[in-house]
Amino acid sequence: MKKLGCTFGLVLLVLVGCENAIDTSVCPEPVNDLVHERIELSMDTPVQIRIFDIACSGADNDDPRCELLDEAFTLIFDLETRLTVNDVGGEVERINEMAGISPVEVASDTFYLIERSIYYSLYSEGLFNATIGPVTNLWRIGMEGARRPDDTEISAVLPLLDPTRVVMDAEASTVFLEEAGMRLDLGAIAKGFMADEVAALLTSNGVCRAMITIGGEVLAVGGRYDGTPFRVGIHSPFPELHGRTLVGVVPTYNRAVLSSGTYNRFFVDPETDVVYHHIFDARTGFPFDNDIVGITIIADTGLLGEVYTTIVFALGIEEGLAYVEAHPGIEVVLISQDGGIYLSSGLEGGFELEPSIADDFEIRTP
Repeated sequence: MKKLGCTFGLVLLVLVGCENAIDTSVCPEPVNDLVHERIELSMDTPVQIRIFDIACSGADNDDPRCELLDEAFTLIFDLETRLTVNDVGGEVERINEMAGISPVEVASDTFYLIERSIYYSLYSEGLFNATIGPVTNLWRIGMEGARRPDDTEISAVLPLLDPTRVVMDAEASTVFLEEAGMRLDLGAIAKGFMADEVAALLTSNGVCRAMITIGGEVLAVGGRYDGTPFRVGIHSPFPELHGRTLVGVVPTYNRAVLSSGTYNRFFVDPETDVVYHHIFDARTGFPFDNDIVGITIIADTGLLGEVYTTIVFALGIEEGLAYVEAHPGIEVVLISQDGGIYLSSGLEGGFELEPSIADDFEIRTP
């Protein structure tokens, strides 16, 4: 499909040479009941893309933007194949296989994502760490063969979690892990990046309103048909009590909303009954240990939202809230083990608690 314009409303660092926002005067008048959507499974999670204000019947004279769903899912499946570390044949897994041996040439978008991942690994002093792969590969939480590794196994791989030892050559588009046994794992950032890439595809082809949902990641392009923000729901982090009930909603216009927590993926040690979640501390090789069970970050892009989700979760409630307040452009909802809900200042008055389970929660000021 011919590209019609530049990215509208979303600051996507991956895009270059695109300085002017789309002329919204050419956008059709929003229509409440016009939506073109599809749900597929990718990365073991549902992916839903909804494009508003276009009519698609399958006829030859349909809006040419009706083709974008096909293009968007082709993009997602291609990125999944190249970025996964759970199947052989992908670019990132090839980098891991060649650790300590030789550099691996990768596509430009793969190179960009790895470069950003290493940058944020250094920026966060390892709270977010793209070289966490040796640890996640030991635990395998959420995959077949999940287990609690021995302490000696964990200690042995900790020296490999070093983002300073990832050598990147922009001119050759190659990535090299300096020591055998090092492994990249982009699982903490890939879904947000995919959502950004889909948003770039849609907006560069004249889409003014859309919703992209990849698991717990939601990226809003524009807002509702009446000009108000989209309303994005946050699921209760206590599914054993509330099922899939929402704990609340947040208003969102041209931004990403990313939710995660200890309830998403976890492993119960059959010998000790200890529950281990999937968000790992690269300093210890164990899951972060704090009182947070659910976190939702609102950021300008999915990529940034993913990074900040890990950083803020790692810091815990008090330090995490302080971090968000010190970084303009992001907001957070934190939910503690005892049902406390902590909001950054930009969400005060904007977060709506679900009345049906309100008695199980309390909005608090730390």
